[in-house]
Amino acid sequence: MGMMEYEDEPVKGLPENLPEGEKIIWQGQPRVAAMAKRVFYVPQLSLYFGLLIAGHTIFRLMEGVAGAQVMGTLVWQSGLAGTVLLLLWWLSRSYARSVLYTLTSERLVIRSGVALPMMVNIPIEQVTAADMRLHRDGTGDILLQPSEDRQLYWVLLWPNVSPWYSRPVKPLLRGLENPHQAARAFASVAQEHYPVSERPNIHVSLPGAGEPVPAG
Repeated sequence: MGMMEYEDEPVKGLPENLPEGEKIIWQGQPRVAAMAKRVFYVPQLSLYFGLLIAGHTIFRLMEGVAGAQVMGTLVWQSGLAGTVLLLLWWLSRSYARSVLYTLTSERLVIRSGVALPMMVNIPIEQVTAADMRLHRDGTGDILLQPSEDRQLYWVLLWPNVSPWYSRPVKPLLRGLENPHQAARAFASVAQEHYPVSERPNIHVSLPGAGEPVPAG
């Protein structure tokens, strides 16, 4: 199965009822703050706008511009920056709420999209590896390595995709509140589908750490 548009969810996060014998193992969503920080860069842009406005204000005061005029410029600049940041936060919240990751005993389903809702089905047999990265805010990302013959599209998967364009396209489960639980779920499903010597590798890496270490 591949990418599809959908109109209804008979089961939350799924475009259709599960076949007999298939069951949901785990479901998760990105945290809004994680999406705002690592996809829309709201904190970084807030700092950038703040430094830019402060620098411009100090420069104009040093030039001897009247305080009332400087204040007027400061107000509209702050208002414009605030509007941009508010829009980006709204996008972060909308995308985080639209995304739902569902791992069943047979596949991973990624539901995503605000204007154009999409679902992506990835059979477990087509996942060859998974790497988990933990962040200082307590959330974690799981980067999946699909088989090379798997056709996925970066634009349609965004923001649930590796931030760097690559072939094959690598799905990314972003901003998970309990990434260790997700890693254990992937490991348990992999045990049912692969011989011991062929199971996907699941690694975890910490911010600033070197080589990933096995997890789950």
